[in-house]
Amino acid sequence: MPVTRMNFLGDPSGVQMDPRRVARNQATLRRLNEGMKAERADGVIAFRCECGQLGCNRLIPLRRAQYEAVRLNARRFVIAPDHVVAELEHEVERHAEHAVVETYPHTSDFAERTDPRSAGTD
Repeated sequence: MPVTRMNFLGDPSGVQMDPRRVARNQATLRRLNEGMKAERADGVIAFRCECGQLGCNRLIPLRRAQYEAVRLNARRFVIAPDHVVAELEHEVERHAEHAVVETYPHTSDFAERTDPRSAGTD
């Protein structure tokens, strides 16, 4: 099932994209966010949106504990609001500056296999 891509401002551009590519991009962004160490004096870190859509460059301000809560489940990703890829995932939490999505059981294999915190990651 094709996915609509977003332009560099995060708006749908109508370009179709392969859901497998979105999943690979999500895994890459999750690995990038895992390495985030720098935080401001108020404890906030700017994480990359893990929506996986090409062209998305949104930063999401979170405290480390908020990101860690998302990472407790290998099928969950932190995204900018309204960046849900409905063919692959559903929203499980919504906050002012971010949302949390979870991959559907039938699309979760790649997310689980590429989780940097799990044994046997790709």
